[in-house]
Amino acid sequence: MTLTVFHCTVCAQTLFPARYFCPACGANAWTARPVARGTAMQTTVVHHRVGGAANAEVSLAAVLTDAGPVVIARTQGAVAAGDTVGLHVDDANRIVAYRI
Repeated sequence: MTLTVFHCTVCAQTLFPARYFCPACGANAWTARPVARGTAMQTTVVHHRVGGAANAEVSLAAVLTDAGPVVIARTQGAVAAGDTVGLHVDDANRIVAYRI
C-alpha cells in the first residue's frame, strides 16, 4: 500500500498525519498525495519495547518525504542517515522504509 500525505488546496501546506484543519491557514480543503520516496534523516534501533518480545530489536528512521512531511518508519535492511529510501505501508499499517 502507498503512503499518503495530505496537501492543503488553499495554502499548499503538506502534512502527515491528516488533520481536520490546516494549521497554516485554517482551511479544511485537502487532497491526498501518494509518496513513494524520501531521505533518511536519522536512524536508531530500539532494543527494549514495553510489551514487546525480549531482545526484539526494531530499526527506525526519521524520513523526510519527497512531498515535505517527516515520517517515522520501520526500516528493512541497512538504512543510514542520508540514504534515499522507498516508502510503503505494510499489511499492519506500519510505514516501512527500504534503501533504494
